[in-house]
Amino acid sequence: MKYPRPQVPHSTAHNAPFVKKVTVHIRCREALQNRHNLLSALMALQVITGRRAQMLRAKSDAAPWKLRKGMPIAAKVELEGDDMYEFLDKLFEVVLPRMKEYTGMRMSDGDGNGSFTLGFDSSVIGLFPEMEMAYDMFPLVTGFSVSISTTATRNPAGRLLLSGLGVPFLHARKPQTNELAL
Repeated sequence: MKYPRPQVPHSTAHNAPFVKKVTVHIRCREALQNRHNLLSALMALQVITGRRAQMLRAKSDAAPWKLRKGMPIAAKVELEGDDMYEFLDKLFEVVLPRMKEYTGMRMSDGDGNGSFTLGFDSSVIGLFPEMEMAYDMFPLVTGFSVSISTTATRNPAGRLLLSGLGVPFLHARKPQTNELAL
C-alpha cells in the first residue's frame, strides 16, 4: 500500500523561509582555572558582532572537569534584524573566503529542521576585519560556533536559503574510476 506524499506548499513571499536569529557562542575551557580568562571571549564576541556578549554559567556539576554549578564557562551573543544580516554578510563575504582550508558545508549538514551550525577554530576569529588590529590585545583566543536558525521546515529549504546568502555547499561527488588501470 502506497501512502500519499504530504503536499508541500509553493513558496511565495509570505511563506518563504528566512533567517530568524544567529547565535555566536564561545566556550572557554580555560575559565575553569581562572574566571578572568572568560573576559577575552566576552570582548572578542563584542568586537566581531558589535553587541555586548552574555556570560553563561554551568547548569550542573561535572567532577572530572572540576566544574561546579554556577561557574562561568561560556559567552554568547544572539543577533536579530540588521545586526544579524551585517554579521552574516561579514562572515560569508570576508571571513570564509580568507580561510584556506574551508571548502564549504556538506550537503548532509543541518539539524533536519532547517537550522545550521558552523564551528571554527581559534585562528578564524582573527580573520574578521575588526579583529585584525586588535588581535594582539587578547591574551587568550578560542574557537567559536555560529548557529543559524531559519524558519525553513527541512534542510533542503534551509540550504537553498543559505546558498542565496553566499554559503558554499559541497556536492556529493561520485568516486572516479581510473579507466586506464582496467
